[in-house]
Amino acid sequence: MPGRRQTGRAPSLGAAALLGALASVALVFGACSTPSSEVDGGDLLGVFARDASADGGPDAAARHDGGKKDGGGDAAAPAPAPDASVRVPIEGVCVTEEGAPNREIRRVLGRPACRGSQVMEWKDAEGAPRYACAFTPPGVETRAPLPLLVFFPDGEDDPTAVDKKTSLRKLGASFSLSGDPSHQGFVVLAVQGRHLQRGKHGAVFDTDYTGPGNVDVATVDHFVDEVAAQGLVDARRVYTLGASYGGQMAATYAMMRPDRVAAFGAYAADAPRAAWSCAGPPPPGIIVYRACDGFFSCESVERWLRARDGASAETAWLRLGSQGEEEPSCAVKNKCTPLKSEGNHRRWPKTREIDVLKFFARHALGASAAPTKGEPAHP
Repeated sequence: MPGRRQTGRAPSLGAAALLGALASVALVFGACSTPSSEVDGGDLLGVFARDASADGGPDAAARHDGGKKDGGGDAAAPAPAPDASVRVPIEGVCVTEEGAPNREIRRVLGRPACRGSQVMEWKDAEGAPRYACAFTPPGVETRAPLPLLVFFPDGEDDPTAVDKKTSLRKLGASFSLSGDPSHQGFVVLAVQGRHLQRGKHGAVFDTDYTGPGNVDVATVDHFVDEVAAQGLVDARRVYTLGASYGGQMAATYAMMRPDRVAAFGAYAADAPRAAWSCAGPPPPGIIVYRACDGFFSCESVERWLRARDGASAETAWLRLGSQGEEEPSCAVKNKCTPLKSEGNHRRWPKTREIDVLKFFARHALGASAAPTKGEPAHP
């Protein structure tokens, strides 16, 4: 009986075993409301030929038109499937401003070697070159507009992880997120982070700063709008998904852009810093995590699940073992060795991608998610 949603409580110490055993049933029958391939940095390929920093500044939102261009208007977007949960998009600011911008870039990251994709480039408001790879299914022109999945790689990876670690590109050719045979498949947009000096390592995103001047959020806005301007995007079905710190970015962007993200997914990540401040619940999400993970512990992830449950946020969750099997509880610490926990954290759950996509397919935004040309995308 796919498509039916159930509600429940987040995992707790007393009920973890029973809930873990029922996790697969929950995802089959519906979502439970529960808890680098690098190139030389000098290979910028013309990214500084134009100054786009003005488009990435704190007031850039007022200049966005939602990526609408001639031929890519709202009239072309397919309506949500009849069994989809349609959420009214929330306009305005729903995340409390915290932290300060991280401007300490250790080194410039070059153009990712995404084969068979459209590699996009831009310069953000801090003057850093930014890149993203758009993976489109064959014959996309005849199927568009399509749902868009924005992918944030783990800090140890770059956008090439879409091919190296996941099956998302293959699934994007045929999996239906819209329920409409004429718009079958989806576009994957993989965004590259920055190599920041302090705190986190690798190509990460600044999720500790939740103010309007966050250049990573502005960068995602720009690349989403660039793909949408090509008439490829169903604005009612934009989803975010990420691994590790990329998972935190997926949740952060969904909360900071509730007017454009229908749902998010995170793997091997715990709660982001972003604090929801609007009256209604934050966007729905699916959280996939390992019972043994030394980076973001199982217990830490489940605190996030309980917090989302307390905020009435619709949340599906999967607690996994090393091979993708479901685990009834968090691993006993003396059985979660450093080597095992590191391997689990870095191992993308390919066998669970369908579960994530099925969750996304049950969620869409209302029609007002697609601003008409000339209207600001973000107040």
